[in-house]
Amino acid sequence: MGSNSILAGIGATVLAVMLLVCGFAACCLPVTTERLAGAVSTGADSPYTHEQLVDLAEATRAFTVDSHRDADTAVKDLAGTVVDAAREASAPGAPKTAAWTDEARAALDVGASPVDAMEALATVSDRYALDGAAVSHLEDCNALIVGLVPMLSMAGVAALIVALLLGIRKQFAALAFMLRMGPAMLVALLVVLGLWGLIDFNGLFAAFHSLFFVDGTWTFSADSLLISMYPLDFWMGMGAVWLIVTVGLGLVCFAAGCLFAWRAQVQHAQLEEAAAEAARRAKKGKKGKRR
Repeated sequence: MGSNSILAGIGATVLAVMLLVCGFAACCLPVTTERLAGAVSTGADSPYTHEQLVDLAEATRAFTVDSHRDADTAVKDLAGTVVDAAREASAPGAPKTAAWTDEARAALDVGASPVDAMEALATVSDRYALDGAAVSHLEDCNALIVGLVPMLSMAGVAALIVALLLGIRKQFAALAFMLRMGPAMLVALLVVLGLWGLIDFNGLFAAFHSLFFVDGTWTFSADSLLISMYPLDFWMGMGAVWLIVTVGLGLVCFAAGCLFAWRAQVQHAQLEEAAAEAARRAKKGKKGKRR
């Protein structure tokens, strides 16, 4: 196996990883959370209105996905957002004021900081605020995402380097293999996961989380604030976004691979023609010497 074939194999693998990362990056965008939360976070059984749940979902996304210089400050900011929404939702005359108990309202005045107030509110019920387990899980997610981003970004850099090397060497057949095999490998994996999700999405969701988190740290009550912001339909929507972006970019790469495959055929034909021409000239040269 030549070096170009090895490069093409490596390139196909890192390209598949890069496409998967691009799909995940699309899921992490603020607009994705805004649109999906706006579509599925109804607030029907929540002490918060639909609009408040969407706002809280966006703030929680930032806490979970974005890099933080100081973890304590990030928790304080998130708690402040939750407590402000709680005070607005529980105020007299507010649309959801009937869903708030006197105990919950009293909890909002506990402690001197938003963190203390949120903890007191969550002690009354996790319907009203993010409890310690929820915040801890979000911090785990943040550490995982922020920690993996640099390593996963290297896959994109590696894919670009391999593609450039093959292109500079004019190894169009190897480049075509890389650009077509990478998406093909990924699509095969996504088909398996997609079928699993259609048959048992809860099972797939649980298996995915068990890869990165300790059992029991990512399950919450159905009426908790975290689940009200991000119900099952939200995650199904995220899966759809991930799939569409990944497959869409994969099709672009596959199309480029087909273009380079055609270029490789042209290159091969040109080389054969040049070899045939060289053979004809050599033959004529021999005939001339015999005369």
